[in-house]
Amino acid sequence: MSPTLKIHRHPSEHLYGFLLTVFGGLFWFLFMLFVVVGALESPRGIAHLFMICVYGLFVYLTSIMTAALYRAYAIGNMVALSEDQFPELHTQFVAIARELGLAETPQAFIHNSGGVMNAFAIRLLRGRYVFLTSAIVEAEDNAQLRFIMAHEIAHHALGHLNAFKHFIRLPAFLVPFLYRAYSRAREFSCDAVGASVLPDVHDALTALQMLACGTKRLNKAMNVDAFAAQDFRVPGLAGFVVEIASTHPRLTRRVAYLKANFKRHAA
Repeated sequence: MSPTLKIHRHPSEHLYGFLLTVFGGLFWFLFMLFVVVGALESPRGIAHLFMICVYGLFVYLTSIMTAALYRAYAIGNMVALSEDQFPELHTQFVAIARELGLAETPQAFIHNSGGVMNAFAIRLLRGRYVFLTSAIVEAEDNAQLRFIMAHEIAHHALGHLNAFKHFIRLPAFLVPFLYRAYSRAREFSCDAVGASVLPDVHDALTALQMLACGTKRLNKAMNVDAFAAQDFRVPGLAGFVVEIASTHPRLTRRVAYLKANFKRHAA
């Protein structure tokens, strides 16, 4: 893993990821122990064990089929970045992936989301993918869009989408608020990594603010300090409740964290 990724990974991500792995691993250990003991003690234990394996195989095959169907939908209905399709954006995307240490560049798609500004990274089968909505491409300038692309690529580079880890941790998602805390820490990590590839961190701050504002007309007039200051006006108890129930930190907090993080590293 590159030094950039290690430096900018949010410290809480390790803790929450470790707790998810411990709780999830403990569940799977106890589950397998229960299954094996039950199979040995029950006259029909082997049959029950066989049925559990069949159900597990069905779930696995269903997940593969779902991923294959979504991949087919994306290829048939979205615009893939390539050397022949939006080559300037594609070149930037490839350069970011290499800078963040990925040997294989994820496939990027732009799709019409009906005005919704969003971007996300996923694994489909063995492939890495990043999806950008048309609205976010339209509203952001080149530097801001570079940050958004870097943020999503960082999810791949930081190992957030590892299928095996996800499977081990899956039962621990039922622990109240733990997975959401982990998810928020991942977003902080990807914000910091995404900002690290920009010459000016201000472009990363305005990109985050643009997710809240969403209008290209006001893009250049945004005041980052004023937006970050809004975080102090969030009601304490209500803000806490909203935060712990969310997979993403509130945008005012993400801007404030990024400002503090890069001021700390510049010191």
